[in-house]
Amino acid sequence: MSQSVWPKRLMITGAIVLCISIAILASVWPSWVAALDPDENHLLELEGGESEPVNLSKESSYLLFRLDDSPHNCTIIEDATETEVTIGSPSWIQSDREGMDGEWYFAVGSFIPDENGAHVIYNNADDGETLWVVDEMDLASSSDSTYITGGCLGIIFGGCLLPIAFALWMSGRKKSAKAGLVMQTADGTMIPIAPTDGTVQQRVPTTDEVWRSVHGGEILDLTVHQPLAEPETPAPFADRPDHAGDLARVVDEIESMNDPVPQSIEDDGEQVERSWKTWDEG
Repeated sequence: MSQSVWPKRLMITGAIVLCISIAILASVWPSWVAALDPDENHLLELEGGESEPVNLSKESSYLLFRLDDSPHNCTIIEDATETEVTIGSPSWIQSDREGMDGEWYFAVGSFIPDENGAHVIYNNADDGETLWVVDEMDLASSSDSTYITGGCLGIIFGGCLLPIAFALWMSGRKKSAKAGLVMQTADGTMIPIAPTDGTVQQRVPTTDEVWRSVHGGEILDLTVHQPLAEPETPAPFADRPDHAGDLARVVDEIESMNDPVPQSIEDDGEQVERSWKTWDEG
């Protein structure tokens, strides 16, 4: 029984997807790292004690970064209503980032404005403590983000497909190793050829085993049955026609016994007897 080709196909597919995903990540990774760097890609950069107006959208999410994990020390005021925007703590997804120069930027705050429009952001920290405001939606809408997402999903998919294909391949090997011999019947059906004890057949089957497999376990009988001969009953009378030939042969034998001895044989006997007597009498 041949092994299924699906494990091999899945393994090849997983390897191809994994290689393509790694190649995509390798090609876009430098630009993606630059996009993640708050110093390279930010909405606003404020030094300590500075403030600056900026347009914010309530459909977007914003992060505040500093070079240390100190409190954000930032105030955001909506220009139209003079309302202060609430700044919360970053989630586990909004993690710290590493810059292209190896500098770590710590996420110290996260906020979503209540209204669209102009806002004023104040950096209340001391002089020299820079604050970076980053628009998360701007990063998510970049083309590099699409490639990065596809590459990561491809690595996950290909990485999961390979062990699954390997498991199916090992399972198929075990099943194929246990598979016995099969044969095709007259109607095209493939049936297993196995001995009578139920064990798996791993050798060339005998004629009896092939016969039993095709005929539902019927035992092949190769004995040649001769027709039974009718018993012979001796004839009640010697002159029966079926014994006429035997009777003639018996009569011939009796007559041959009564035939006279040929003269030549008798003469030879007399000569032998005289020569013996002559020698004996001297």
